Order: sequence, then structure tokens, then C-alpha cells
Amino acid sequence: MQSPTHLYTVFHLNLAFSSIDTASHSEVVSSCYWPLLEIVDAGISLGIEMTAYTLESILAVDEAWVERFKQLLHQGKCELIASGDSQIIGPLIPASVNQANLRLGQSTYQSILGITPKIAYLNEQAVSAGLLDIYIDADFDAVVVEWDNPYSHNSDWHADLLHRPQSLKSASGREIKAIWNHAIAFQKFQRYVHGELTLADYDHYLKKILQPDTLAFPVYGSDAEVFDFRPGRYHTEAEKISGEWQRIKQLFIYLASQKAYCWKTPSQILSLWQNGEPLALTNAQHPISVKKQAKYNICRWGISGRNDLLLNTECHQKLGQLETNQGDDNQWRSLCRLWASDLRTHLTQRRYNDLSLPPVPSSAPVFAPWQPREDIDIQYDDERRWLHVTTPWIKLTLNGHRGLAIDSLAFSSHEFVPVIGTLSHGYFDHISYGADFYSNHLLLERFRDRDRVADLNRVEYQLGEQNGCLVIFCRQTLKSGSILKWYRLDGESLHTGVHFGDTNRPEASIRLGYMTLLDCEQRAWYQTHLGGKSAEFFQLNQDIDQGAPISSIVSSSSALGATNGMLRFGNQNQGIQVCWDPAHCAALPMISSKQIDAQYLNRLWFSLAEADETLKSDGKLLDFTLCITPTKEPK
Repeated sequence: MQSPTHLYTVFHLNLAFSSIDTASHSEVVSSCYWPLLEIVDAGISLGIEMTAYTLESILAVDEAWVERFKQLLHQGKCELIASGDSQIIGPLIPASVNQANLRLGQSTYQSILGITPKIAYLNEQAVSAGLLDIYIDADFDAVVVEWDNPYSHNSDWHADLLHRPQSLKSASGREIKAIWNHAIAFQKFQRYVHGELTLADYDHYLKKILQPDTLAFPVYGSDAEVFDFRPGRYHTEAEKISGEWQRIKQLFIYLASQKAYCWKTPSQILSLWQNGEPLALTNAQHPISVKKQAKYNICRWGISGRNDLLLNTECHQKLGQLETNQGDDNQWRSLCRLWASDLRTHLTQRRYNDLSLPPVPSSAPVFAPWQPREDIDIQYDDERRWLHVTTPWIKLTLNGHRGLAIDSLAFSSHEFVPVIGTLSHGYFDHISYGADFYSNHLLLERFRDRDRVADLNRVEYQLGEQNGCLVIFCRQTLKSGSILKWYRLDGESLHTGVHFGDTNRPEASIRLGYMTLLDCEQRAWYQTHLGGKSAEFFQLNQDIDQGAPISSIVSSSSALGATNGMLRFGNQNQGIQVCWDPAHCAALPMISSKQIDAQYLNRLWFSLAEADETLKSDGKLLDFTLCITPTKEPK
């Protein structure tokens, strides 16, 4: 006789929901959270996940709910799944904050509920291999992670891996168990509850998707606040339909009555795990995995929203202060809550005003007059408008026809073989790539104006000095406002930056600091931190373009968290290390690598803003500064 399929849920409770004001908390608890406990009282074992913030917020408006939940937990009728103190996007946030978030969350769960969960739900299902190490170090047995995206990104995975818990390999090579969430399944469930599918329709879906060897299946792993309540994020949200929790209860009781199914908690699902080869969740083309469809990439929490760039920069500033002054738990808790994902998407105006973000500095850098030095040779080619600068450590050529874009940059450590620069029109014998591929330029694609603004214009260079180092700079007035671009040469370090005269963020994708590798014979590699303690190394083996739009309203497909403000990028044994201070500007790097016949176009750049449905007007621009130094392929 065939064993029944173990069904399970992880209902995600979130009173920090971006579009829910605190005044609505009581209504959410009454409309959404009490019915959830009534289902547990009916004998259905459920997994229920919430942050410590949400638990405290429920306690503030309804102590009776918390007391009843605690009773059901200790009776083993349902299970608490951890999230942390706040719902933060781990691959975008430094390891020390991820560690604090889990530690503070566990402390609050134990204090209020007398429970220390051993399974954690990955916030917004965003994960990197390095982040898994944070959960392992926090003594979790397993994580709840979405199946759909990793499966689509790993061609060597078999579909039957979904049928039971698996193990995942972390960046350090250690293992942690995984309980699957299923985006298609939970969206199907939502459609049934919202009345778009009948019970017969949903029953048919389950029978179709469940194979004879399916031991465990995630019925639901998403928001509880979308039933009998509407958070109000989208005009397309289903109209409120009363009795949705009653539909859920009826469905769950019906499934429990069928011999083919049985309800289990997530911990009980773990008993179905069998020892086997751990899965590599991410890869070079997809170093970060997120939930649902491609529009839900990490840019929506990094450089979109009402003012994500400024908000994330403020968080990095506060982190620096905490680490310097050895802040207490209350200060770390406040930082985690300021880094909460819901402050970065559909945030209400009232909650945004409560953030009281600081004003943006607007003063331009000032340079002293340049005093010529014997060890620095400066030559200007009037015909080509190229500026050649040679020092004992660097050879740099800038293009005055194109906004002082880098034509070539070479370091003494590389025996002065140029590493980045410009691949001129015609370099690739392919009409799709019949363009110039510059380095260190600015590009805005403005959505309202439907135009493209670049700083690749004819300019006059100027020389200056800062901290005893040569500075080369130029000024331009673009349709988007004035800018000042500068370079400072300091040994084998090339510092460069852009100052924006107008700090109002246009509704645009805003990309700058492009770096084009001049060696086109091999794919690129890269190395950076993605929320973990150690930098993760990736060798690309397929095309990738993180700046490719998803649709007409979503301007990018992904980015790199680069949580320590460092990225190494190169090919073969030669590359560059790029460093910046996220506490000054929390830009996100993006990479692309495209095969063109037998060659490869490898590029890196930074974004200050990307478009999606969360992008609002009135955000702010910050000056961006980075430092380029030579590096070798990490071993």
C-alpha cells in the first residue's frame, strides 16, 4: 500500500508589511491570525513563521493571541518557524548584521514563547551559499527555501528532489538541511482561496503534481495577510472576499480526510530526510536565489523603492558606528529593523516619513592646483584628445572625446599589460555588438522622458591635487543635471568618483563605473561577499547579464550584494579589485559576460537606481567613489 504524502505549510506572518500601517495591526490579527489558530484547533498541524518584530507587535495589540499560540506550540499542535528579529534580505546585508538578526530573534522567541526554533524561513526566500553558513553557525538544523528558482537554474537537478527534504552545501562546504517551499504551489493555493479555482480544480492540481514517490509537499509558504484582508500594494489585488479563511479550513479538513494525505509540521517533515550528496543551491550565473518570478530580484530591496539607496547607505553608516562603539542589543535591534525589507518596497507615506532620513550632502570635491612632478609624465594627444598619464605604478589613458572614459588602464603588478579600457567599434565582428564598449562612464535611461543620457561627450580635462596625489577631473552639464567626474592616482590605486550637482533621483536606471575587460579570450570570474563572512568565488561558464530588463517596467534581472564593499573581477590570471564604501553610497554592482563568436565581452558596473513597481519619485542620488587596484585570480 502506498504511503500517504505528507503535506505541510509555513504561513508567513508579517506585521511589518510595507503597505500596512501600525493602526491596522489589530485588524490583521483579528482577520488573519486568529483564524489560523482556529485551523490548528481543528487538528491541522501547521508551520507558522514570524519575525520577533511581528511577535512583539501582536503582543502589543492582542496578548490573548500570543498566549493561545504559546499553548498550541507547547502542545505540539503547530510549530514556530524562525525568521530573525526582522525580515532582512541576507545577501544584501553584512554578515555581522545577519548574525545579530538571528541571535536577537531566537532570544525574543524564547523570552515570549519559551521556544527556540531549529528551522528558519529564509527571508523573502533570498539566499546565497555564504548566507547558509550564517544559519549553520546559529545552530539551525534546517532552512525553508524556495524550490522553483534553484531548480530552474541548475540543469543537473532532478525533479524528484522536490519530493523530500534535501541537504544544501554552504560556501564553506558544510551542509544544512532544506525543507522546500514551492512558489507555483502557494500561488495555486492563493488562487483557490481567492475563489479563482474551485475545490475540484485544486484537488485536480494536487493529484496532477504529486508523483507516487512524493513523500512531502509544501501546500503553502507565503503571506497570511492576503486572506480576508488586503494589504493594498497593487491595484490588481483581488477584491476582498469574506470567508477566505473558512475556505482554507474546509480545504485542509477535506485533505486530512483523504487517505492519500496527512498533515505534518515542518520538523516532522525533516524525519523524511535521507543522507545524500548535498546540493549546490547557487552558481556563477545565479549567485543569489530569490522567490517567485524574475521581477522579484534583489534590486527591489537595494536600489529601488522610495529611497532605497539612501536608506541602505544610512544602515551601513549606523553599522560602522555600532562596530566602532560596540553597541548593545537594543542598538543592533534598531539597525536590523531599519534594514527590514518592507521599508524598501510599497512603504506607506506615513511610515516613510517616520524614518526621518538625513539630508544628502551636496558639496562638490575641491582640488588644490597641480604641481608637476618628475615621476609623473602627462602627455596630451590633441588630435585624438587622449590624455596619457604614466607613473611608476600606473599607465592610464583617458578619452577627452568621451567624457574622460578610460581607454586603457595598466598596473605595474601586471607588467603594464592593460586590464580594463575601451573595446572600440568594430572590435567584435558581429552587428549586434557593433558599438564602443567604454570603461568608467555614466548612463541613465529615463522612463518618463523616454531617453538615454550618457556622459560620453567632449570635455576639457583639468589637473589638480589631493593628499599629494594627481587628480584629473572634468565637468559636464547633462539633461539630467551637472556632474563632476574625477580620478586620483595614488601608487597602484586608481580612485575615481562622480559628483551629482542635482541630488534628486530621476525615475531612471542609473548606472556608472563601467569596467570592460580588455582580454576577450576567456570568460570572467568574480569574487565578493553575499551576506556571509567569507568572499564567494565564481567562474562564469555561460552568458549572464544582470542589467538585462525583465519587462518594460522592471529594468534589471539581478545584482550582487557585495556586502563588504569589495568585488574582484577578471579573467585568466589577471583582474581588478574594486572597493567602495557602502556607508557613503550603497551602490549595487552588476556583471555581464557574453560570448561573441569565439570571444567574450566581460563587463562590470554599478547601479544607483533601477525600476520596478516599487520605484517612487523623490528619491535621492549620492556621490559615488570607488578604488581600482590590480589583483590575480583567487586560489
